[in-house]
Amino acid sequence: MDPIDFDPDDLDRVISESERSVRNLAGALDELSQVTGQGESRSGAVTARVDAGGRLDDLRLAPRTSRMELDELTGEILQAVRAAQDDQARRLRDVLPPTSFGGLSAEAVTRRFQDLQDGFSRQMHDRLDALETIRRRALSDG
Repeated sequence: MDPIDFDPDDLDRVISESERSVRNLAGALDELSQVTGQGESRSGAVTARVDAGGRLDDLRLAPRTSRMELDELTGEILQAVRAAQDDQARRLRDVLPPTSFGGLSAEAVTRRFQDLQDGFSRQMHDRLDALETIRRRALSDG
């Protein structure tokens, strides 16, 4: 921004738009951080829950699992965990429809939000530097 072409109305508009964008981004990130998933095995003997990162958060075994063969129980656990992960992925798509973000994953969107926030910070720093230059000129001219 050229300090000579500085217009206070432009700065107010940019600040207002930036604040609105940051609020929207923060809300979206908060919503993303709360998307969990739940699932159960086909027989219903095992239920699982994954956290917002897709990591296993809870695993419940019905009493009848104690009578299952190890291979059968392993299969039930895998089914439940995968169902929970699929549920979490579906919920993420509901929060961030792929068409809205060019098919980007939630991680890619989060990275993009961070890039936007970093760019905003750099722009604000540059604008504040320009304002300081104007202030110094005004003081030296006065």
